[in-house]
Order: sequence, then structure tokens, then C-alpha cells
Amino acid sequence: MTKMCLPDGAVRGIDIQGAQTGSVTSYTAGRDGTVTVDNPQHERALREYGAFPASLGGHTRGGYRCATCGFGSYFTACSRCGGTCQRDT
Repeated sequence: MTKMCLPDGAVRGIDIQGAQTGSVTSYTAGRDGTVTVDNPQHERALREYGAFPASLGGHTRGGYRCATCGFGSYFTACSRCGGTCQRDT
């Protein structure tokens, strides 16, 4: 499973047609602008369209995560919404 960013902020989704089955799989970006791809062939097709692997962070050691909005931080007060951050595990 891979998270990928679509090639442009204006692109909200891409349809990939299966080579063998002819079925269409739609990939629509979520709020964070990424799509989750399970099929390696679809990942290659998305890369040909210009999509790239997401490196979203949030998996660093010693950080905090806001309990209200989920924003990652190195401080106990969230800089995005002002909420209280808890130790990220």
C-alpha cells in the first residue's frame, strides 16, 4: 500500500483502466491531497501521469500530535488550532 500525491493541486482524481479486466478504478484525493494505491500496476500508471510518493512526516521521534485537529508539532500547544498536543507514539 502506497500513499501518492497527484501531479497537480487542480487534479482531484484519476481513473485507471485495468489492462486485463477492463474495469475502471477511480482514485480520488482525500483532504490531505493523497491517494492510497494497493495495486503496483496502478502505482506505475499514476507515476506515468506525474504522481509521486507522499512523504508526509508525522512519523518522527519525539514529536506531539494535536488531539483536536491531528496536526504534528514539536510543541505541546498546536500552532494550527491552539489545541493541546499529546506525545506522538
